[in-house]
Amino acid sequence: MPVGEVTITLEDVATLSGLPIDGEAVIVDVPDREWSETCTRLLGHAPNDLSGGVVKLSWLREHFNNLPPNASAEITGQFARAYALSLIGFMLFPDRTGATVHLQYLLLLENWRTAGGYAWGAAVLAYLYREMGRSVLHLTQSSSTGGDLGGWVALLQLWEWERFPLVAPRHTVTDEPITADASPRGARWLPAMTRQHGDQLFSYKLFFDELETIVVSNNISKPE
Repeated sequence: MPVGEVTITLEDVATLSGLPIDGEAVIVDVPDREWSETCTRLLGHAPNDLSGGVVKLSWLREHFNNLPPNASAEITGQFARAYALSLIGFMLFPDRTGATVHLQYLLLLENWRTAGGYAWGAAVLAYLYREMGRSVLHLTQSSSTGGDLGGWVALLQLWEWERFPLVAPRHTVTDEPITADASPRGARWLPAMTRQHGDQLFSYKLFFDELETIVVSNNISKPE
């Protein structure tokens, strides 16, 4: 940009999402394994069309949408893992289809105490960087709108709204810029509180071409 290079950082991830950036690295050793057995052991059952360790998010929603009354601790744990796996596949580490998730992440959810010690925020940022690089270099299958993009793209959008207020949504009632704080900070941009303004691509291009300053700090404090 005219002011130099800017990028989303680990501090941005921590303050906007509340995800931890310190802790154990999110690394999964995925040897040749029977994924159906792994899925059954940790979720209670497995889809009939399981292939290559990838499950459909629609299958998770269909079978783990409502926790049965008086569910045992084991079944409650299975539903909790399914919910967390859905979040991982839909939000944190979505692939370019946005419809599936690999069971390798399920291995990280086997022990909740261990799962809470991972640096999820750092992994989310690394994954997003990789996906943006692949998209820019056209290593993905191109569509009429350009290369497909995986990763938590909404995080990039939140960062843009924080650093470039002119392109950020305004309050639905007052039509004023959003100034309220929240924890995590990204929660202040909830769709119910905001609406988009200005949808002309040209105006955005002109804004960034003439950009002289960016918001480098909003007095953001890291979540406890």
